[in-house]
Amino acid sequence: MSEPVRIGLRLLGLVLLLAGLAGIVLLFEPGPTEIADWMGDECAHGRNETGEQCTSTDVIEVLAGAPLLILIGGVLVLAMRKGPLVLDFSSKS
Repeated sequence: MSEPVRIGLRLLGLVLLLAGLAGIVLLFEPGPTEIADWMGDECAHGRNETGEQCTSTDVIEVLAGAPLLILIGGVLVLAMRKGPLVLDFSSKS
């Protein structure tokens, strides 16, 4: 794998990791109700419906993907390291 691609994937992993962590923080600090108020009337609850007021359930559904973002981001950051990750448990005494 070329160096620019490896660096790009590692940066993408870092962005995904930080976005997932921000999603988890948003669930607790302002709370789903505050975020639903910020989102306004942009939520459509049916296929052909116009926008309705967002509820806290809508926010929780969106932010439920945060742990998956953390997992994917963490794997990308660790997998795209320059050298291999080696654990040496041999005793050198």
